[in-house]
Amino acid sequence: MRMTGRDGIAIPYGVEQWPLERLADVRAKRLAGLPLAAARPGAMLRINGDALDLPPPVPSEANMPMTMRIAAHLKRLCGGWNVNAARFIDRYFAFLDHQIAHHRAELDARLKPFDGLFRAEDFIYSAPLPLPHALLAAPDFVKADFAFWLGDRMVAVLLAPSPLTPIAARRRKERLTAAGIALTECTAADLNDPNFAWFAATLGPEASRFWQGEALPAAPSASPLPDF
Repeated sequence: MRMTGRDGIAIPYGVEQWPLERLADVRAKRLAGLPLAAARPGAMLRINGDALDLPPPVPSEANMPMTMRIAAHLKRLCGGWNVNAARFIDRYFAFLDHQIAHHRAELDARLKPFDGLFRAEDFIYSAPLPLPHALLAAPDFVKADFAFWLGDRMVAVLLAPSPLTPIAARRRKERLTAAGIALTECTAADLNDPNFAWFAATLGPEASRFWQGEALPAAPSASPLPDF
């Protein structure tokens, strides 16, 4: 996938459809009504980065943990009634919890000098951000169910089985592959795996240890409750 300028590439995401004339003018900035992620070489798109535009909590979310708010927001971006995509989000956050639990001793040792100011669980926000309904330049825009920008490569996730016709599904794969975008399919069996092997293999060893290279845990910027 070719980078465009010093700011890298812009990835529209989180919409079912978007007018082609708007996509033709996409740059690495936000357009009204269109979430955009700016992918830059060497900088993984993380949950706590600028790409996640987390809306203010509604009153029912006032006491909801931040991770649950983020998961709910990502599910909304997947579109209504998209059960498979919602399941993907749930299992992804379960994988992140699994990683933190598995490496808790290491993370607790790193945070010990801060005398309880941080918890190992706070590193979850350093994990790669899954972009629902990502529109990837291939060279025109092709939609993936999810995409991860891992700093050195884009990974397009296609949920299987696909709702597309076999011909359309094949053409989508061909266009993404021709653009140099790594493809991976995720099945129900992959999501049900208690060992999360699919997630570990897809992200790779570096991104699966998402706390590495992060000096301290940092949550996404929280917006205040709206006025009613």
